[in-house]
Amino acid sequence: MSSFLAPGSPPRSPHGPPPPNAYLDSYFSSSSAPSFRPYWSIRPTRRDVLLCLLTLSFSYLVFSSPPAPSETAFVATTRIRPSTATAPSRIPNWSKLWGSKVEPDLSYSAEEIPREETYGESVRTYGSSVVNLAALDVDLDSLGVGKSGPTDKWNADAEQAEDDELTGVTTSLKGHEAGWTLMDQVYVFNGSLYVVTDQRSDWPELLYLTSTGLPATSEPGNGEARRPKGHEIQFISPLEALALWGPRVYKMAGTTWLFNDGQFIDHYYHFSAELLLGTWRTYASLDREISAKGETSLPPPRRIWFLHQSTTEWRDKHGANPTVLFALFPSVSLLYPEDWADIGKQTVHGRPRAFMLERALLADRSAAFYGQYTIPTSRTVANALHVGTTTRWWWEPIRRQMLRYSGVPEDVLDRNLEGLGAMDPATVNQPHMAGVDTDVNVGAGVSEVEPLATPGTYTPLVTYISRQSSRRRLTPESHADLVQHLEDRAKTVGFELVIVEAEKLSMEDQFALAGRTTIMLGVHGNGLTHLIWMPATPRSAVIEMFFVGGFARDYQWTAHALGIRHFGVNHDTTFTAPNIPDVAYPEGFQGESITVDGKTVADLIEDRLAGRV
Repeated sequence: MSSFLAPGSPPRSPHGPPPPNAYLDSYFSSSSAPSFRPYWSIRPTRRDVLLCLLTLSFSYLVFSSPPAPSETAFVATTRIRPSTATAPSRIPNWSKLWGSKVEPDLSYSAEEIPREETYGESVRTYGSSVVNLAALDVDLDSLGVGKSGPTDKWNADAEQAEDDELTGVTTSLKGHEAGWTLMDQVYVFNGSLYVVTDQRSDWPELLYLTSTGLPATSEPGNGEARRPKGHEIQFISPLEALALWGPRVYKMAGTTWLFNDGQFIDHYYHFSAELLLGTWRTYASLDREISAKGETSLPPPRRIWFLHQSTTEWRDKHGANPTVLFALFPSVSLLYPEDWADIGKQTVHGRPRAFMLERALLADRSAAFYGQYTIPTSRTVANALHVGTTTRWWWEPIRRQMLRYSGVPEDVLDRNLEGLGAMDPATVNQPHMAGVDTDVNVGAGVSEVEPLATPGTYTPLVTYISRQSSRRRLTPESHADLVQHLEDRAKTVGFELVIVEAEKLSMEDQFALAGRTTIMLGVHGNGLTHLIWMPATPRSAVIEMFFVGGFARDYQWTAHALGIRHFGVNHDTTFTAPNIPDVAYPEGFQGESITVDGKTVADLIEDRLAGRV
């Protein structure tokens, strides 16, 4: 056994076995034997060196004083670049994230660093603590929560303070059209929304706010069944709210979108081109300075609450809905009916309490059909375009974010600057519409209608979304005729032609293709929903082919709401707003016998690109 492993001997380095006691004996011994001389100086091993370095490092950390805090030190720990004198700093928000840069500058100074609520702040109560609220002379029996407290009267010495308390709990109506309601400080209690106000007359009738959320059918009595029963939204006074909940009010911070739609939500068109489009337009009324490049001060929604759909029931079979939702709002939380039921139960366990939604946007499909703009168009989103005012670029934050997510470069995104934003092309800057009020059907309160950029020199892209593998499609003869004319005209006119079956592409590729499309055409169908990602320019158009005698307003209305010209085609006849036929679904509308004259469509494309129509 080596000496360094011998029992009782201290552990030593195995590198080179010195004789016993050689280190000291060789130094103090009178012996002059040269054999001991080489061993008196110690030779450290790698382990010895490592232990020494670790000891020194630990000593430095323990005994050295911490440096004074500085902006540079703080920024280093948070992995954020410090601001410089030549680069003004800004708090990161959607104005930055959705601005003109693909990789936004997130630098800012120390005093501008955004701060999240601490845990203690996030769970604090928001009710009144000025007086003994149980002593207020309010009959809680009338509110359905049991016996009221002591009968002591109002504390006159705290009257002014109580006035402030009452004002602080009220709900404010920020914007409304039938089916689209924007509110601040609305309360969730016992399965209902509670509006706290002394001015009930300032609020619309319940019929225009909400419904039972049941799907619309043609069955007798269905309309009545969808009408609100009175418990969906309840109105109470500030005094009643203070007496009911006292200090037991917990804030759900940020913006909450409440989706009370009972049907169609798992369909790409209804989800993105109706529900999302209307919700965002309503929300955009809070920002009257949205820029042409999509810069906005609006924070993204903190949570979206599906009041009738489970975790799978809002998702479409192709995956468009979740792709859109999470690409636009990657930090959003999703809540479902079970969460609504859970919170409702919590509010009535023990002493009554409430959860306060700091800002809420309620979208209700049934309520929208009582609105003056939805009635003639059958588009629930039509009412939303008239909630408050905003700029004509209100859709740009959404469009640009979706296309950036899909990899579309900035120069392509900027093609929208050639157009007029979300303004109906049937009423704006059209030679045959001279003298028409340019604000009609815009809902944006703008008067300046000049493009911000001249038409680009890029090659126009014509995208034909083929449905030849779907149930609603052209006859084989019509499809072949159309393709032949498109290919011939692409060569003579000089446009790029893409013929695609959308279901064979990823969602991101479909969105990216739409983002650089100048003219999109196809048979009436879900694929035309992609028009919402197209840039609205003077050459942009959607060409929709119908079964002869048929017409639906889905894509016509949506295109014009976003500033894109729509043309309908009945075989060899074309039409556009304001001269559109009545909505009709004749036998064969949904079938495989749709016909079209290819030359008619090719002529229409050439005329549109040339600015003749």
